[in-house]
Amino acid sequence: MARCGLVVGVSLVLVMAGCGGSQVSSRARVSSSVTPSTSSSTAAPPASTTRMISPASTQTTPAVVIPTGGPVPAGFAPSSFTAIGAQTWWLLGNAPCASAPCTSIVRTTNGGVSFVGIPAPRAPYDPPGSGQTTGVWQLRFADPVDGFAYDTSLYVTHNGGSSWHPVSLGGSVTDLATGAGEVYAVVGSGSGPPSRLMRSPVGREDWVALAAAGTVSGGLWVHGTDVFVESLDHVRLLVSHDRANSFTSYPVPAGSEGLGCRYQEMTPPVVWAFCATGTEGGVQRSTNGGRSFQPANGNPESHMMLPNSAAFAAASSTVAVVSGLQLYRTTNAGASYLSTGPAGYAWSYLGFTNATHGAALARHDGGSEALFYTTNAGLSYHHISIG
Repeated sequence: MARCGLVVGVSLVLVMAGCGGSQVSSRARVSSSVTPSTSSSTAAPPASTTRMISPASTQTTPAVVIPTGGPVPAGFAPSSFTAIGAQTWWLLGNAPCASAPCTSIVRTTNGGVSFVGIPAPRAPYDPPGSGQTTGVWQLRFADPVDGFAYDTSLYVTHNGGSSWHPVSLGGSVTDLATGAGEVYAVVGSGSGPPSRLMRSPVGREDWVALAAAGTVSGGLWVHGTDVFVESLDHVRLLVSHDRANSFTSYPVPAGSEGLGCRYQEMTPPVVWAFCATGTEGGVQRSTNGGRSFQPANGNPESHMMLPNSAAFAAASSTVAVVSGLQLYRTTNAGASYLSTGPAGYAWSYLGFTNATHGAALARHDGGSEALFYTTNAGLSYHHISIG
């Protein structure tokens, strides 16, 4: 497949095992030695080759062809980051092209040392304010083969991005997360029914509405079989420990009623929340699984002036990073913060793949989004060149 400067001419064939061994997903095993190569957008497509991964047993399912990749599209600007470990990430964004849509995806399997372009959905690029009625601008991968690009539309791949197909859930997908072999989506429409929580196995389209959640808003977070989401009116936090089959309802963090929070559970029972308060945002933290929260904004004399839209990410039960005029990091559960990261950037995304490795997206002086990475739990961030 080749479009918008995205040339993909090499594929990786996975032979999946029906049983046996520890696997990165229920359907595929990937060799850690597979390393993509980087080339310019004007380079000729590489020769078509395949690589056979030995099965773990003699019982096999049909092979899935995963794109090894081609050149990174010239001028690629990312808007969404997703990872399945410290080494394997994808970014969705936009790149100049001769004919729309110009939505593009790049991937690394070596922690950002090199990137390749892989096929993207044939869908418009739809960031906030674009005015598009259909399209995508966010991306999640659950494992090496199952991925989800979403916003006003939902596109799904079950072959690592070799091909994508649209899936209709009856409305826009405003939030999406994966865990324990399931994918969850908050689905709603401005003119349709209230938002609802839906679930499907990651490897096939078998979506069901989860009645136990009722009508929901956002704040979706999934960690294994734990699911967190807010009620439609933003006054109740709904917590499930059984894949959203049942929920317990708790009050949202104080001061955020009707405004909304974003939740992160890295090490149960600790749950972090970043909440809008009307004038500015704030960090809160629970040590009892979300039953109650306490402010975790540091000392009053070191108030950080965090906007409601600040990026936030927790690395562990005690370490977290939040963006204001710069990045601030706590290592003592929010009792105090120190500045970190390069200054002068507007940070749009923070996330951690484990307790030490994480990524950030930021814009400097009105430019396009740049990718940063940390290997020391947010103590420092370094810029990573994608193209």
